[in-house]
Amino acid sequence: MILVLTFIRNLLLSLTVFIFILIDPIGADTQSKYFKKALSDYQIKFPQDHGEHKNFKVEWWYVTANLSSEIFGELGVQWTLFKNELAQSDKKTSWDLSSFWMAHSAITTKKHHFYEERFARKNMGLAGVTLSPFKAWIDNWSASGDNELKKLTIKSNGKNFSYKLELETQFSPVLQGKNGFSVKSSTGNASHYYSQPFYSVKGWVEIKGIKEKVKGLAWLDREWSSDLLSENQVGWDWLSIHLESGNKLMLFQVREKDGNNFVSGSWINKDGSKQVLSAKKISIKELKSKSYIWGKIPVKWQVDIPEKSLYLTITPLNENSFMDTLVPYWEGPVKLLGKDKGVGYLEMTGYKKYGN
Repeated sequence: MILVLTFIRNLLLSLTVFIFILIDPIGADTQSKYFKKALSDYQIKFPQDHGEHKNFKVEWWYVTANLSSEIFGELGVQWTLFKNELAQSDKKTSWDLSSFWMAHSAITTKKHHFYEERFARKNMGLAGVTLSPFKAWIDNWSASGDNELKKLTIKSNGKNFSYKLELETQFSPVLQGKNGFSVKSSTGNASHYYSQPFYSVKGWVEIKGIKEKVKGLAWLDREWSSDLLSENQVGWDWLSIHLESGNKLMLFQVREKDGNNFVSGSWINKDGSKQVLSAKKISIKELKSKSYIWGKIPVKWQVDIPEKSLYLTITPLNENSFMDTLVPYWEGPVKLLGKDKGVGYLEMTGYKKYGN
């Protein structure tokens, strides 16, 4: 009976979220009178900006970890909590739909890619974010720690996998873009965006009944916006890299229908300082794609940044890291081939609807 009730609840939440996506898309012009836009004079402050932003349309708490173990070898973990706010006029209905929460959790090895998706509404008490101390959760998946996020405990479970990771850093968050104002298009679409790319990790994972200690590196991304994409944009490719030197690299390109992709990136020194990279001096080329039943996704890239003497060939740990979720995308751990060594994570969205 419990399994049946859980299935019915998840089905109803899935249908509700699907309707939400149809009637309330991110970036719709109709949202301008209900939600704030990301503005360049916004001052990110901690710890409050680790929490919710109810006046913005969408936001997420995003953790990726590149790990190693004796049994599984190299592997990656993803833990993500998304929040979508509905327009103010919809909040007065008898069925409180003020916000939808969606979470993704995944473990990827060379042989396996396991993932799960969950939905909730905050008024049901099944998801949310609190401060003092910090906790972000949906059902029994959680990220919890101190107010500065210097320490985080990540917990999740699903079919064929579970994990508990302890993240720790001595660094302050890195404000992406210009003081946390991250431009996403030539027409001014933007978000507020900061990262914590300096976590060291220890903990355990369990895959198909085998439990194993792991250690490695992790990256937290926090972002919120009300008009993330313009009408001409169809999706994005996002990359985070931990270089063996201790330096970090963040790059993204937002793909446009006319082929004039919007590129942005940050070079993060091992002392925590950051340099915004010139988009004109970044070369991103697709080297290989993988076919799925609905189209192709690039799974091998060449990224060249001559001003940093970086010429990176980026290849996935597992090419089959496709997330066949409500909004499908590809996400998985990657490694570098060539002179510069390192590991990271690659996310690619928008390919199902528009093809490539």
